[in-house]
Formats: sequence, C-alpha cells, structure tokens
Amino acid sequence: MKRVETTCGYCGCGCGIYVNVADDDTILGIAPSYNHVVSQGKLCSKGWHGFAFVRDSRRLKTPLIRQKDGNFREAGWDEALDLVAAKFKEAMTEEDNTDRIGLISSARCTNEENFLMAKMARAGLKTSSIDHCARL
Repeated sequence: MKRVETTCGYCGCGCGIYVNVADDDTILGIAPSYNHVVSQGKLCSKGWHGFAFVRDSRRLKTPLIRQKDGNFREAGWDEALDLVAAKFKEAMTEEDNTDRIGLISSARCTNEENFLMAKMARAGLKTSSIDHCARL
C-alpha cells in the first residue's frame, strides 16, 4: 500500500488528506493530514468517505454528445470542445447574453476555480447568469 498526499476534492475548503492506495491503484481509504494548515488533522464525513465516485460504474469517462434523436454518443475531447465553442459562438451577441447563456459551477471546485468560472462568464461570455451549487 502507498499513501498519496493530496487535497480533498469534495468541496472548496482544501483539506489535506492522504489517499491510501493498493498496488492495483484501488483507493482503500482516506486519512487526514495532521500538519495541514486548513484541516489540522480533522475531516468531515464527506472527506473521510466521499471517494466512492472514483469507482462508480456510472461515472462518465469520456465526453457525450446528444444526437438529434435525443440519444448520446461518445466523442473525443477535441470534438466535444469544438462543439461547445461553436454553440457558445452561436448563442452570443455583441451585447448582454444573460438571457441566452448561463453557467453552473461546482461546490467541488476551489474558490479560485469558481472565481475563474465567474470571470469567464462575465468578461468572456458576457452573461450574469451564474449559479453555484453549494448544497453538498
């Protein structure tokens, strides 16, 4: 078993954790980092147990694109990002795009990542339709 020091990804607090990993890269469990400036050896229940999604069979591992018949098909990252960029360009005008474009961020992102998403929404996409799901 190896211990990998990292930051908990469950919310934006940034608690220090050790991920206990088996030789086959299976996550066995989580332990707190006792010297970490944020968590100081403590973790919430989500920090202790919120890693099951890594092995969940329903986890998306590749982009999906909705087809005209409503079904999804797997796509490569370049194709998916090109489609997103094209759809944003199609929806954008020179003025305010608040009625056409909205973004939702995640409570699992860091504060810095959420700031960048809001900055991209306001400055790049010219929309104030922004939400953040802090309901973990």
